[in-house]
Amino acid sequence: MSDNLTEKFNAAIYDISKASLPADVKEKVRECFLDYLSIVIGGCKTNYDVNKKFIEENHLTGDIHAVGMNVSTDIRTAICINAFNAHILELDDSHRVAMTHLGAPIFSALLGVGELYCCTFDQLLCAAVVGYEAAIRLANAIQPGHKKRGFHVSGTCCTVGCAMGIAAMLDYSQDEMLNVLSAAATSAAGLLAVISGKSEQKPYNIANAAVAGTNAALYGKYFVGAVDILNDARGFFHAMSDHVNPDKLFEEGYAIRGIYQKLYAACRHCHAPMEAMLRIRNEDRFSADDIVDIEVRVYDLAVLGHDHTVINGVSSAKQSIPYGVAVACMYGQCGIEAFTEERTKDEALLSLVKKVRVVESAELSALVPQKRAAIVSVTLTDGKHYSQRVDYPKGEPENPITKEELLNKFASLAGSAGMNDDRRNQVLDYVVDEKNKPIIQLVQLLQDF
Repeated sequence: MSDNLTEKFNAAIYDISKASLPADVKEKVRECFLDYLSIVIGGCKTNYDVNKKFIEENHLTGDIHAVGMNVSTDIRTAICINAFNAHILELDDSHRVAMTHLGAPIFSALLGVGELYCCTFDQLLCAAVVGYEAAIRLANAIQPGHKKRGFHVSGTCCTVGCAMGIAAMLDYSQDEMLNVLSAAATSAAGLLAVISGKSEQKPYNIANAAVAGTNAALYGKYFVGAVDILNDARGFFHAMSDHVNPDKLFEEGYAIRGIYQKLYAACRHCHAPMEAMLRIRNEDRFSADDIVDIEVRVYDLAVLGHDHTVINGVSSAKQSIPYGVAVACMYGQCGIEAFTEERTKDEALLSLVKKVRVVESAELSALVPQKRAAIVSVTLTDGKHYSQRVDYPKGEPENPITKEELLNKFASLAGSAGMNDDRRNQVLDYVVDEKNKPIIQLVQLLQDF
């Protein structure tokens, strides 16, 4: 076999694209797609007016559809809008070790290209497995050094995931896929600076990954790529991380089995602390005024960028462990209702946020990536003390959401976006039906509602 690491990785992904999927993987990717639909539908009305203005003012006409809109546009704009909307609620799936969101960029890219090329639902699902596999394996090879350098892996590695998924869906040759991999790797981008302060641009990294991955797949395939884009002295690995483990590119099994789904509408680093606080809240009833101090012990990667107590709007709240813990304590809520403009201006809540301290625990840091745990300790004015530890918050493979919870998530988010019961049932029937159907049938159900 070639010593060229990029060629070897490309060959492994190509082989996956041609393999028959195990039954559990088929079920998992269908579950991931339903989860994606929940969040992209749920988020489609959030920036509806801005997106419509963007399309109309820039004359972005075309025949491809963004979810929930009453105007069609070009393929890249539709993919961009869908991917942005699929991340804005912070409810999209991710992978604990890779620390990347997969469904929002990958399914958005595949849905747009699938509509353009009249693909079937089975083609989309099989391609998604390839996209997840490429992105997760690549991320596993460069994490956690990649994040420590300030990169947003959902923007970088998912550019590659989107591109390779599209290449699989359109049945590219192995050489064409190699060209696509090179184009995608050189397009990879995304900085974690966008989660700070008043920034609302974190979903932009997701949108950019989907669009850049699409460009790499549709245009990059025509041009011979770098000799070894991953392992060259000026290549992806050298640029992206101080610590690289190439063996992670070739691990056995399907990485999609390690995906977790989210019921809490915040960054994954906030989930274990929020769930620990919910457990404490259920132990006893006390008011926020009774609290002297809340200490949150977490692993090192959860501190930087997530320990802020100054909340600059909804996006800022979704990245803040102190806010997540405080809202869980005061209201017992961690869904979209906990992260609204009104909530983030609640003076009593913000006062409680100031009482939350986030500190690194060397013990918990040592457990990463096998566990991304948290210990929350609450001290009251009367001297009472409560503490809870959460190793696997709800949604992790070790503590998965149930099928009923997934269906409830879909119904709730689709309902919040104004989709009526009849349309919701039609969409659900499309996803769970084992018959292979044209993607355009689903796209029609997802237009303006």
